[in-house]
Amino acid sequence: MSRLKGKVIVVTGAATGIGRGIAAACKEQGAEVVLVDINPDVETVAGEIGGTGLVLDVTAGDSAEEAVETAIREYGVITGLVNNAGRVDEADILETDDDLWTRTMALNLDAPYRWSRVAIPSMLDAGGGAIVNISTIEATHVRPRHFPYVVSKSGLNCMTRAIAVDFGRQGIRCNTISPGSVDTEMYERYTAQYPGLREHLIGLNYAGRLGTTAEIGAAAVYLLSDETRFLNGHELVVDGARTVAT
Repeated sequence: MSRLKGKVIVVTGAATGIGRGIAAACKEQGAEVVLVDINPDVETVAGEIGGTGLVLDVTAGDSAEEAVETAIREYGVITGLVNNAGRVDEADILETDDDLWTRTMALNLDAPYRWSRVAIPSMLDAGGGAIVNISTIEATHVRPRHFPYVVSKSGLNCMTRAIAVDFGRQGIRCNTISPGSVDTEMYERYTAQYPGLREHLIGLNYAGRLGTTAEIGAAAVYLLSDETRFLNGHELVVDGARTVAT
């Protein structure tokens, strides 16, 4: 069964990691997918999975308009948006200067705001649509010395709820996925700096392993599909039971 047949979905940060996993899962389930990333490899990835690749900086002022216009030109409509592009930086509030704060907010919070604002009118024209924001368990279970990151993702979670409340009756759904530790290229680079950290983080969850990008992709398919038409403003935590333990 093609769970996303007839859907047209834009995924940001889709060249690698979770974004690539989501784009591939959406395509496998019958959607047409527009993959967006500042990394030029996104065009190769798009070719591999059978989507349309756009090399764009999602923080640029007209990038959202270009992506939505491309989706409509290529496929006639846009029904889904996945705000996945993001960054992680180590810093407490005293170590967070204005430049770091601005760069983090620009990618993690301002871009989802702008892309959602651009996509919603086209979704309304299509009779409805679904937005999925990729957050983190660390928005509520704060990791030390990640001040700008966790603040930005907490704001993203609130944005999810606000869009759901404001547009739910017009057929727009907006939900969040908050992953735990997922095996990505970025995760490997980060944990390689700290011997033993990978094993420690695996030990914090009750699956006994890292999550996979395919598993986050499956969660996104669920939220983007018509199976979840009554699910709105929700945070779907995908963390191997890490945050439910004491």
